[in-house]
Amino acid sequence: MYPLVRLGPFNLSSGGLLLILALILGSSLLERAARRRGGDRLAEQASSAFLPALVGAAVGGRLWYGLLNWDLYGPAPQLFLVLRIADLAWPGALLGGLLAGWLWCRWRRFDAATLADAAALGLLPPQALASVGLLLSGEAFGVPTTLPWAVPLFGTTRHPTQLYLALAALLSYAALRWLDRRTGPPGTVFVVYLITQGLTFLLLEPLRADSLLLPYGIRAAQLVGLSLVVVALLWLRGQKQLTTAPHG
Repeated sequence: MYPLVRLGPFNLSSGGLLLILALILGSSLLERAARRRGGDRLAEQASSAFLPALVGAAVGGRLWYGLLNWDLYGPAPQLFLVLRIADLAWPGALLGGLLAGWLWCRWRRFDAATLADAAALGLLPPQALASVGLLLSGEAFGVPTTLPWAVPLFGTTRHPTQLYLALAALLSYAALRWLDRRTGPPGTVFVVYLITQGLTFLLLEPLRADSLLLPYGIRAAQLVGLSLVVVALLWLRGQKQLTTAPHG
């Protein structure tokens, strides 16, 4: 693990550094995907919505982590305001970013569905890059295993769950790029992105040793993953019924 990167007199968190690079990459990919799908007008909308969605993701990620670690955050609520990247949870960040982005689009009367498709295409490569940062900093680590590709961490060898997350993001990106070349109603690419995220939560969360747990040992991220898959499949089913319904 390489938790710190030395740049002259400064020591920077490797996870934080790659997260910043991921945000820069995500902003660029989002604007490019929006321009390809809707020209300069949609690219301007994407640029406008990026910061509100980012703030929503930061707030959601910290609230998710703090509320599920109430034994630490409850006695010291000022921790919610401390800038600690390790205390951000991706399920909360995803939900917070989606809510903030949707509210911003509603307020500014943006083309939310088409913009969401562009956002889905712009999110996955940065997710892969940020996951590599988690590996370098030793966060989101896996349960012990003796598999040949295990990584040594905290006195034992563990599943490289960070690399699993990166691989899942890249495979999802390839699937969305393929889907993007097909015709479909606005929002389809984004909904399939939600399915890939939900499946990632469902399949990989059991391999993590630092999962945030609800009562009775339920993994919070898996609950979110199941909800995303169900909602997305219901939306796709509704769209299919609309396209096959007889016209009067």
